Amino acid sequence: MGIDNFPVYKPGDIIDLSRFEKDKREKELTKEKNLEAYIPLLNELLGNIAEKNNVDFPGFLDSDNRISVNGADLEKDIASINKVESSFSRREGLSREVWSRNKEKDPSNLTEIAITILLNKVLGDDFIVARSSKFDDYKHGVDQVIIYKPSGEVVCGIDEVILKTGDHDSESKSEKLQKIMESGGATVKYGARLDSSVVKTAEKKYDIKDHLVRSHVSNVPAFYMAISKLELGELLENIKNSPNQISEFEWKTFNKLFESLESQASKQNLEGDLKIKTESMLAKFKEAKEQ
Repeated sequence: MGIDNFPVYKPGDIIDLSRFEKDKREKELTKEKNLEAYIPLLNELLGNIAEKNNVDFPGFLDSDNRISVNGADLEKDIASINKVESSFSRREGLSREVWSRNKEKDPSNLTEIAITILLNKVLGDDFIVARSSKFDDYKHGVDQVIIYKPSGEVVCGIDEVILKTGDHDSESKSEKLQKIMESGGATVKYGARLDSSVVKTAEKKYDIKDHLVRSHVSNVPAFYMAISKLELGELLENIKNSPNQISEFEWKTFNKLFESLESQASKQNLEGDLKIKTESMLAKFKEAKEQ
C-alpha cells in the first residue's frame, strides 16, 4: 500500500482490522500455493527412493515410498483404510477425491515427505526410511518407519509435525508419544525383519536380498520431528537445488532434529528393551551422520 493511499485516522475513529487479517490470510495462501509447486519433484524423488529399495526388497514400497499393504489381511486392511478416509472426507463435507487432493498439498503432508527425503540423504544406504503404510499411519499413529538394513530392525517410528508460528515444540504430540512409550513403544503391523537364514560373507557386511521379510513388530521407539512452515519452505528449496547432495541447511535441519530426538529420549523414563533400542537407534543415527 503506497503512502498516498494510506488512510488517515482521527482520534476516536474505529479502525477496521479485518482487511489486515485478509492481507495476512492472502499471504498465507500464496505461501501454501508456492509449496504446492514442489509436489512433482517430491513425488519423483520418493519414487526414486522406493525403486532403489525395492531392488533388494521387491514390492515392499509403493511408488510414493510408502510401505505397501500386503498379505493375508490385505482386503480387510484396505477396507479399514477406505473407511477412515471416507470418514475424514465426510467430516469436511468433501468428496473422497477432493479430500485426497487437499491432503496431498497440505503442509503437514509436505513436511512428512520432506523429512523422509532428508533422512534418506543423511542416513545413507544402511537405512530404509519409508513412510508407514496407511494402515499403520491411521491405526498406530506412525508416519514414518526407519529400518536398519544390517539387522533388519525397525529402529524407530516417527511422527512429523509442522509447528505453528512462535511454537518451538509440540506439546500435544509430545504427550501422545509419551503415552505410546509408556505402554511399551509403538506397534507397526507392516514392518520388516531380517530372516534368520541370512548369510554374511567376508565381502559384504550383510546380504539383504531375499532375506528382509515383512513382519509385524512391536515395542518400537516412537518420537516426533517438528519444523516450522518457514523451515519447511527453505528445506524444500534446498531439496530442489541439491537433490543428490546434502546442503548446509539440510545438515543444520538434521542436527536440529537429532538433538530433538536426544532431548525427547532424555525426558523418558525408559527401561529394559525399549531403553536399549532407543540408545541403539541414537547411536546408529550419530554414526551415520558422522560418516
